[in-house]
Amino acid sequence: MKTALVSTLALLISSAIAPVAHAQDSQATDQQLAHSVRVAEARSGVGMSHVFVFAHSGRVTLVGWVPEREHVARAEQSAMSVPGVTSVDNRLSPDGGSLGAH
Repeated sequence: MKTALVSTLALLISSAIAPVAHAQDSQATDQQLAHSVRVAEARSGVGMSHVFVFAHSGRVTLVGWVPEREHVARAEQSAMSVPGVTSVDNRLSPDGGSLGAH
């Protein structure tokens, strides 16, 4: 009886902890994926100083601006080349520098 109670408690506790551990693992994976995308884009010559990269379950969102129009397409291509990326929502603008001209 005591063994059955301990086994049941252990099962209940482990099933309660598993979703939290999975959430932490997926958050870490999302952070790693976003970092990998930033590295790939920087290596391809995309100006990344005003770009934010968000990742969730393989979906990547790029937000911000880049110094040249060609960098918008290059950023998307670089992001798609990263293993684990399933889609890219490219919200980059090619002329953030004009903000300082006002």
